Amino acid sequence: MSNPKEHSAARQKIAAVFGVAFLALGLSGSGWAESVKPAAADLILYNAKIWTVDDSKPQAEAVAIRGSQIVKVGNSRDIMALKGPSTKVMDMEGKLVLPGFNDAHTHLGNAAEWVFQARLTDVNDQKLMQKRIEEVTARVPKGMWITGGDWGTSAANSARKESKTDFKALVPDLKAIDAVTPDHPLLFRRYDLTYFANSKALKMSRLTKNSPDPAGGSYGRDPVTGELTGMLYGTAGEILERQLPPMSLRQKLIGARHVQASLNKVGITSITDIARFSDISEEHIYPFNVERSATDIKIFEALKQNGELNLRVYAIVPIETLKDLGERNITPGSGDEFLRVGALKIYGDSGIMMKPFKSGLPDEWSYRFAGEEEVAQEILDADKAGFDVGTHIIGDKASHLLIGWYGAAAAKNPPRDRRHRLIHFWHTNMDDIKEAARLGLTVDVQPYHLIREMAAMDKGLDEERAGSAHAWHSEIAAGLHVNLSSDLPGSYNKLHLAPFNPMENIYYAVTRSDIHGLPIGGWHPEQRMTIKEAIRAYTQNPAWSSHEEDIKGSITEGKLADLVVLSKDIMTVPPRELLGTEVLYTVLGGKIVYNKK
Repeated sequence: MSNPKEHSAARQKIAAVFGVAFLALGLSGSGWAESVKPAAADLILYNAKIWTVDDSKPQAEAVAIRGSQIVKVGNSRDIMALKGPSTKVMDMEGKLVLPGFNDAHTHLGNAAEWVFQARLTDVNDQKLMQKRIEEVTARVPKGMWITGGDWGTSAANSARKESKTDFKALVPDLKAIDAVTPDHPLLFRRYDLTYFANSKALKMSRLTKNSPDPAGGSYGRDPVTGELTGMLYGTAGEILERQLPPMSLRQKLIGARHVQASLNKVGITSITDIARFSDISEEHIYPFNVERSATDIKIFEALKQNGELNLRVYAIVPIETLKDLGERNITPGSGDEFLRVGALKIYGDSGIMMKPFKSGLPDEWSYRFAGEEEVAQEILDADKAGFDVGTHIIGDKASHLLIGWYGAAAAKNPPRDRRHRLIHFWHTNMDDIKEAARLGLTVDVQPYHLIREMAAMDKGLDEERAGSAHAWHSEIAAGLHVNLSSDLPGSYNKLHLAPFNPMENIYYAVTRSDIHGLPIGGWHPEQRMTIKEAIRAYTQNPAWSSHEEDIKGSITEGKLADLVVLSKDIMTVPPRELLGTEVLYTVLGGKIVYNKK
């Protein structure tokens, strides 16, 4: 508390120094008090339950924001003292307030492209196809192409596994599809590389019943009238697909705005995105498409320039561009609080190792885009340049090798603050978990990956191996920084759609069960996270992993005002209620970017 006598003495001392000048300014005792009164806040949230994720002050009931920063966290009475004539004051009515969520692994560029595509891999039914199409037409501007593939995939795969010989793939009804796409040309591909186009697409392509079949292909025709049915076989579909316009930056921005709004709606204010510099890409000849899932950074730059970027982006770019980054003076952490480049990406294995990693499995299975020696050297060079490295890793053999290379780089290069990543990290063992913790590594996990792979692991893993699969509790207990994330938009082959709502992913993390509550008690429940661990893994931990813990990740005075207000107290409700919890407000830098009301 302030001491009035000390203030009085200070005023007398200043008056003695400045004499008549002090009096000429008209600064009476009350005027002096006015001059030192803290500036008013721009936004105040009060009467809340705030879990700050700041161990020095874990709980509060109000927060004051000025500009883009948090200026005070405390009780409602003290915070309301910062109310001014223009302060926006919001009564939270006891609602839970958390730091804004930070999705630690996304592919926003892919998600932006998916905005224009219908999700079809699990579709082999006319009504479901129409429903998926209507979802796309609602978000795509009129006149723009809608695409999608590969319808019937899941049904065909199931029939093959069950040795069914009577499987029939859906042949879409042209009139029914036309009815839901009056304003959009449409072209879909089926799992067997057969295509379907709606009437608007056929008309734009000048295709009629009188059009001759192309060499190597044919147009589907009504056996009675000869009219086109929309089915395109062989080269007929391939020819039309080649005529589709390439996706321009302008179109990608339309998709990116939609994705960004969707992320804000579920409380996400920051992402760690796999990205690329397209101008650097043009200068390379890659042996494989190592940038296939990387967002063109121009998307973020354009949104930022237009004042539309409502996400903070930490970009991880291909390790193959390390030299190019140096030539362009792009150093670790380059950028600002909205767009920063900090780490480099490598692809490791892409499958589950069903045998111990010492079983002599072929080396080429572990590192699909480069050999082990090359990857080890790339990590060494990147680490020396000060870049953290994030590696897509799933199987235990590949993980074991990678942890060893991270350790070798730390041993050979000068000391520094290293925060290398293990991205996905499905299968491992306790010894490697302990070594990863000793090295201070970060783990980016996607809880839904466990849910979708449980059945396969039950069939392929023994009890010991299963106990260390998706071993989140063991990783946290060992001291690893574990981040929760989505892998937005989903698997590259589009067989799996990634749930990006933190409430759903936190539910999976704390239950290790699917949305139906199965298996009861959770798959290897000893590896469940607590609710506090899960929240920290969606806020503070990702901020630490990007070297940004000093500016975000907790509700702390001086940090960026990124907050989320929830409809339910997820810290006390049964886990099942997480799935029904909604975001009421999302605040980014003191600005409300989503308001449910």
